[in-house]
Amino acid sequence: MNNGLILAIIKIMRKLKNNNKKIFVDYLIIGTGSIALRHLENIVKLSPKKKIAICRRFTQNDDNKFINAKIDIIQNLDLVAPINNKSIAIICSAATMHIADAENVAKKGFNLLIEKPLTVPGVKTEKLSKICKELKLKTLVGYNMRFTNRLKSILNILKKSQYRNIKEVEISVETDFRKWRRNLNYKNSVSFKKELGGGVINELSHEIDYLRLLFGKPKKVTVKDISKTNSLFDIETNIIAIFEYSEKYPIVRMRLNMLSKNTKRYCKVYLDNSTLTIDHMNNSLLINKSTSTQSKYYKDNLNDSYMRELKNLSDAIKSNSNTDLEFEECLTTQYMINAMHKSLQSKKSIAIR
Repeated sequence: MNNGLILAIIKIMRKLKNNNKKIFVDYLIIGTGSIALRHLENIVKLSPKKKIAICRRFTQNDDNKFINAKIDIIQNLDLVAPINNKSIAIICSAATMHIADAENVAKKGFNLLIEKPLTVPGVKTEKLSKICKELKLKTLVGYNMRFTNRLKSILNILKKSQYRNIKEVEISVETDFRKWRRNLNYKNSVSFKKELGGGVINELSHEIDYLRLLFGKPKKVTVKDISKTNSLFDIETNIIAIFEYSEKYPIVRMRLNMLSKNTKRYCKVYLDNSTLTIDHMNNSLLINKSTSTQSKYYKDNLNDSYMRELKNLSDAIKSNSNTDLEFEECLTTQYMINAMHKSLQSKKSIAIR
């Protein structure tokens, strides 16, 4: 992301529009964290003339009238409304607030892009589902890794007959969440706070979503917490999950560690005579066979996938078609996440709804 643009956005966002006049917008962004700023930058690139509002839930001493007439800062969602039925609300609040915020703006007629994870265990989604169906809103959940070329490539490969006899799948992530946001103390981040949806299962749920994309919904899951004991952390930081399918399908072993000295992110698919490896860090796909090795590196960067998901939602609105990951479809990913949390708490194998 362009640092100069980010600094300019942050500087502008210190100015707050303090009147009660209703604002009609093409885009509404709820939240002011790093992902919200990324979406803001991408909207400006894709649609520089569109009217944008940002909702933030804190104030600063120097807040006053906003500089840019096309971007308004609000604290009260009652003051904002869609310009037309193509308007989009992007939900970047804490995961615990996703559904409530989405319900609020969906009732106004905004189409929805809800950042991952969709929600947290225990939050009901039926009301939002009803609103979206009644108002015929287009929805997309922000698992942007679905829009990378490497995942699209391996999905196409796995559909071919010679790659269908999968023996086992290994998915692994090693990262240090304390280094994710350079300008923010990790103790102040949502990643660190259980009550806001923090913890490794929610934070690294991209892996859970693309597991379902590539291999379908598992029947059950068993999760073991192997986090190091640390009184500073009330979140799970390191887990091992075993996903089980039917006898004809593989076992998937998933290791998610967000408090690691190492940096790795990959998926290995073991077949009869070959191994497929997606390396998310190197943006590559490697095919190892007994007689040959093939490798492919992809030129798309991280932000390309965010641009594509935004365009996917915009195109679906224009053509009155479905997005690549609608709210209703993503409920299955959420059921997998919920089962993982339940297994972690009960220390038992849990069937996935």
